[in-house]
Amino acid sequence: MLQVSLDTSFLITFADPGRGNHAVAVDYFRHCLTQRIPMWLSAVAAGEFEVGQPVSDLPLQNFRIQPYNLPHAIRAAALFRAVREDQAPPVEDRRPIIINDLKILAQAEEENIPVILTEDRNTLSRLTERLRQRGQVQVRVLLLTEGFTPGRLETPAQDEFRLPPSTT
Repeated sequence: MLQVSLDTSFLITFADPGRGNHAVAVDYFRHCLTQRIPMWLSAVAAGEFEVGQPVSDLPLQNFRIQPYNLPHAIRAAALFRAVREDQAPPVEDRRPIIINDLKILAQAEEENIPVILTEDRNTLSRLTERLRQRGQVQVRVLLLTEGFTPGRLETPAQDEFRLPPSTT
């Protein structure tokens, strides 16, 4: 069954009509509602959103709330180790902190949610692609900056064929 996870940047853009990709976020939200595609809201993303705006401002009745639990934490740690292998060794005095993007990605992967909707091109998107190349995750990221293309929910790697606007 097709499902999507909503990243914090998606939520922020969805909730703020002044953001450049607001209409794209709203289009994906409406599409998921009409097509009955479950939209998962991670407790991690909800906490990040709450820092700047009450999570109760979101239409919570339309989301499935996803708690962060032990299997998610174990998967996030494995993803962190995979990412860390490509980087310099950590400082020995401190325990590394798993960033929230990896937690959200781990949840989606652990729960077989194939797509994360996001506006985050710099962190989540890059981490996901790196981990996909290593064979660590199957999840794909759809960026709001690429516009509303509903067919990419089913096949995220494919661009949907678009007809030019009619001139008649």
